[in-house]
Amino acid sequence: MKIALIRKKYLPGRGGAEKVAERFVKCFIEKGHEITILSEVFNAEETKKLHWVKVPRGKGFSKTSSFNRHVQNCLNKNDLRSQFDIVYSMCRTCPVDIFRITEQLHIEWLPLGYSCMAKFNPRHRSILKLEKKTLSSENTGLVIANSKLIKKQLVKHYKYPENKVHVLYNGINHKLFYPAEPEEKLEARKKLHITGRFVCMFAAGNFKIKGLKEAIKAISKLDPDVRMKTTLMVVGGDKPQPYIKMAEKLGVAENLFFTGRQKNMREYFIASDLFLYPSHYETFGNVVLEANACGVPVVTTRQIGAAEVIKENSNGFLVTAPDRINRLAEIVSAYAKLPEDEHVKFAADAVASTRDFTWKKHIDDLERIFLNYCAEKENANQK
Repeated sequence: MKIALIRKKYLPGRGGAEKVAERFVKCFIEKGHEITILSEVFNAEETKKLHWVKVPRGKGFSKTSSFNRHVQNCLNKNDLRSQFDIVYSMCRTCPVDIFRITEQLHIEWLPLGYSCMAKFNPRHRSILKLEKKTLSSENTGLVIANSKLIKKQLVKHYKYPENKVHVLYNGINHKLFYPAEPEEKLEARKKLHITGRFVCMFAAGNFKIKGLKEAIKAISKLDPDVRMKTTLMVVGGDKPQPYIKMAEKLGVAENLFFTGRQKNMREYFIASDLFLYPSHYETFGNVVLEANACGVPVVTTRQIGAAEVIKENSNGFLVTAPDRINRLAEIVSAYAKLPEDEHVKFAADAVASTRDFTWKKHIDDLERIFLNYCAEKENANQK
């Protein structure tokens, strides 16, 4: 297949959605397909199987809408669109054959992340307009969602045909994320100077969206005997100062340990006892799988896609929303008081829960969807 991949910035080596795009390109080329990336930025080398079409940088109050106009112009120029079997997009733009939802649905995120007046902001209005246009069956042939949560939301808000939405869970690299033997775990804790502590880990690039404020509040509400021995280890490159001030006001500044951005996340997962992640909203949340794969049970909210892989009292715990501070604190306190053999059982369940989540399965399933779509399109053209 000849596939056009639309991504505003193609930056291999970065996190989140960038890794998903990089893996898609690498694996599909290995399967013999040819990829042309349409993006503003392309941090890679072109080959016989990988090409780049430069999209002009967007201008104006909404760069999202501007990118949509420019990328569609590129596809329509010299009838470029007809050269591809599939036009596959990882950002809001239309028309396309297949759209993978990589960002939160803006219609859901707007009331969660902004004030009630934000809906009148021209930028947000333009994003909502484009999102609605993209998630129309007239403009998009199929949608790939990485959780049932996102599928349910897009069907609810945009009436997109349910049978045209494929849920493909993210995978995990089990060579990078795997459990530690007791000796290795102890060494990791010694290296970080957190031996003898009950360690809750929080990791994110955006502390606000992923719920660091709520995590700190939960630590402040722990049972006193648990709070005295608990460390909240915060991994990520966001600014810590506002959260340090908040912790000082709550009297738990000494319970916080900011590591900054880290490359080898496994070292931090295996040094932890519990992954505390009261995220406000996201399509999935791969850190949940990564923590579980390293043998760390997760406490998170039902407002993220990865909540669907958490089995209560097995590989983790769920709360309805990040503002359930007392419930978060109850869970952490209760878990900290469990005997060691119970912690070992939770760790084993966590590892077992991730075994079927592989990128090979994800890519194989995606390729099958692409091939079926091409076949159906060809049949329709012959009629």
